[in-house]
Amino acid sequence: MCSIIGFVDKRPRNVAEALTMLTQTRHRGPDAVGLYVDGQIEQGKGLSQISKLPRSGMICLGHARLEIVGGPTGLQPLSSCGGKLSLIHNGEIYNYRELRQLLARHRVATESDSEVLVHLIEEFYQGDLAAAVKQAMPLLDGMYAFAVTDGTCVVLARDPVGKKPVYYVEGFPFYFASEPKALRGVGREIERLRPGDILVIDRKRITGQEGYQIEESPIRLTRLEAAVREYGVVFDRAIDKRIVGLDRAAVLLSGGVDSTLIAKAINSRGIPVTGYCAGVRDSLDVQNAMHSAEQMNIPLRTTYLTEEIVDEVLPAVIEAIELNGMVQVEAAVPMFLAAKMASEDGHKVLFTGQGADELFGGYAWYGNVVAEHGHLTLHKRMWEDITKLYLDTLEREDRMTMAHSIELRAPFLDRDVIRKAMQISPRLKVKDPEDAVRKWVHREFALRQGVPAFIARGEKVRAQDGSAIPAIIQSLAEKHFAGREIPEFSVTDYGSNYRYLEETYGTPEMAAFLVEITRRHHIHIFDGASAERSVAQ
Repeated sequence: MCSIIGFVDKRPRNVAEALTMLTQTRHRGPDAVGLYVDGQIEQGKGLSQISKLPRSGMICLGHARLEIVGGPTGLQPLSSCGGKLSLIHNGEIYNYRELRQLLARHRVATESDSEVLVHLIEEFYQGDLAAAVKQAMPLLDGMYAFAVTDGTCVVLARDPVGKKPVYYVEGFPFYFASEPKALRGVGREIERLRPGDILVIDRKRITGQEGYQIEESPIRLTRLEAAVREYGVVFDRAIDKRIVGLDRAAVLLSGGVDSTLIAKAINSRGIPVTGYCAGVRDSLDVQNAMHSAEQMNIPLRTTYLTEEIVDEVLPAVIEAIELNGMVQVEAAVPMFLAAKMASEDGHKVLFTGQGADELFGGYAWYGNVVAEHGHLTLHKRMWEDITKLYLDTLEREDRMTMAHSIELRAPFLDRDVIRKAMQISPRLKVKDPEDAVRKWVHREFALRQGVPAFIARGEKVRAQDGSAIPAIIQSLAEKHFAGREIPEFSVTDYGSNYRYLEETYGTPEMAAFLVEITRRHHIHIFDGASAERSVAQ
């Protein structure tokens, strides 16, 4: 994982602007840096080593690297064989070895997946950079945000699930970055590149185009046995491609079926696993994680949440995720602390069970959809939730793990797993409106993989509820406002619950408390334009 930043303008700009943006996102890539300025590239371990490039340029691309794939030789920006194309990349391309075998006429000098990416685009390049990127994107199996230039224009691209983010400001000078905080000084509205889209910047105009979207698969698996078997094949592949090169693994372990299945699958492949969990000492997540780790005979590191710990960490969490809505913050705290522990233990990769509920019908409100509209509408709504995952969870999770220089990997969001899961009849996921278990195909597969029945059939609990953090924030808020009125506030929050449940999440005290933390610590919030829900008091 890395940070990518850059600018494009019609006249030369000071390269110091790019260096500042890299400094503001260096936590994403602490191992090395690199810069492209109008055809020239320089790389080094630190920004102080970037000293020979021109002081100004019209196209500038910057990269800060978290070294995972490619070893010390995989420094960026990377160039194509003829030097025409230069690229910066944040993410992982899991099928880069297979693609490399098909690029025999290219001089691929490193073991970096990012270098394969620039040569793949070069393979299709015939003067139209956007067309070349569009031809390359369907061949990529992975998560990515990248920028590539031919010296005349720049193309930005984002993976179709939205695992890796990229933000920008419209107009000239044009700026982009992996996190909004690097764009605060521009003084214009910050926007996000939507999953699967590309943006073409050619010094004259900025054009948004569709790049590549995961196609909606037809429903074809209506029998449990066939569904479990075919799902198992793509799940195993998703795990296998994500553990290449790892000699140990960290898993965000809640003790539920999703995280336990991932931990067990990795551990069964001979890779030592450590579980990481944060919650109140007697909370459901902590107790379940302890039982799960004991069953798998793996170590578990836990941060026990207290009012003192939460009060201390809330400003850092809000600053890291650049959000202060209740759903977003409450879900962020446990993962933020788990990522912190994993980083302290020297891990650079953390596995998560994110996505299984959207794919297999885990949320309680899906039963209400079946009751009111039937299973076909449920299938449609689940697709909608998958396409909105980048807003609901993925951008938040990227920022809070990268705050600790940790790459987050989500096997359930593998594109083949998504396709296969959505070929399964929704009746095999949520049986009827009264179905309290749900995710039947997923749970049956977990049972057959040796996940204990008390976990495989366990009740679905949201991360914030399982960690018992809402009660802590409520208590802190009540103490904070004791004896005085709650001030007026406006806060942006979003999550899938807002699309299904009419009641307001949390309390006015909690929301106002998070807003006051934001103001007191002068934290900038990314309100993210149109797809979010504003909650005003």
